[in-house]
Amino acid sequence: MKRKQGFTIIELLTVMGVIAVLIGLMVPALALVKDYSKRIQQKAQFHGIDMGLEMYKTEFGSYPRSNDNNIAPQHPVDNTAYCGANKLAEALVGLDLIGFHPNADFRSDGQNTVVDNIGVSLALNVYDTQGTVATWQTGQENIDARKGPFVDLEKVNAFRLDEIYANAPAPFTNNFATLDAQGNNVDLYPLALCDVYAQKRSGTGAKKTGTPILYFRARSNYSQQNINDTQGLVDDIYNLEDNINLLGLGMPNDSTGHTVMDTTTYSEYENFENMIVNENLTTIRRPYRADSYILISAGKDGDFGTADDVFNFDKEVTE
Repeated sequence: MKRKQGFTIIELLTVMGVIAVLIGLMVPALALVKDYSKRIQQKAQFHGIDMGLEMYKTEFGSYPRSNDNNIAPQHPVDNTAYCGANKLAEALVGLDLIGFHPNADFRSDGQNTVVDNIGVSLALNVYDTQGTVATWQTGQENIDARKGPFVDLEKVNAFRLDEIYANAPAPFTNNFATLDAQGNNVDLYPLALCDVYAQKRSGTGAKKTGTPILYFRARSNYSQQNINDTQGLVDDIYNLEDNINLLGLGMPNDSTGHTVMDTTTYSEYENFENMIVNENLTTIRRPYRADSYILISAGKDGDFGTADDVFNFDKEVTE
């Protein structure tokens, strides 16, 4: 009798076992490739922001400020929470996404005191493209005065804070007034530029957004980054409090605080310092990009202060 051709059960199980092992090896490798690809994408977004900030600096002579308006020294008029992340967004795209107004004073309500063309000081919404102030600007003149946007709106991921966070993000307020397409008055929360690690949010409109990008401008009149010296954070080049109200909101889909934020006295500042200090400089505690600014993405986990954070510098660690 002829023997039937085919695989035995043992042979089939062996092949299936080999395939399972190969899949088990490939899945983590593919995940690593995906994570690396996202990291490259995030670096590319930072590069676009870098170019936008350089154009802003060329136009106005310096990088946008990053100090939070309700953290000392407080803004003289607008004492609401309006932090570095919000000021980065306003500088690059404007409060209404059609460009930065040269008369803006980085207030969360878009207002400022301006001198009109007959020498009278007026308190105005400098982003008003719907109305006309006879002695200052028409709506079209307001648009014509804008600079930028300095980044590609399709790639920069600009969202309102209430679109990112589920609840009204106190202590931030929805006090930027504008008109919708039907001419109705609408109050909007401040903007933030989000990273590329988008997730579905439960905020207004249930949009898919990343985590806000933190922006810190260097205080170049100081020489080091050392929270433990006699001056504490007063004389540090970068100040965590520039974005501390935003960090206090926790992660967008989770009220849990960020790793960089801790309930222990001063530990949050030490965590932040360790994130940005160049460990290759042994004679002085000096941060990366000590003469310009720092951008930070929370990375895949949405948690600032963890190993997957992405910076606009390449962090080198001494062995």
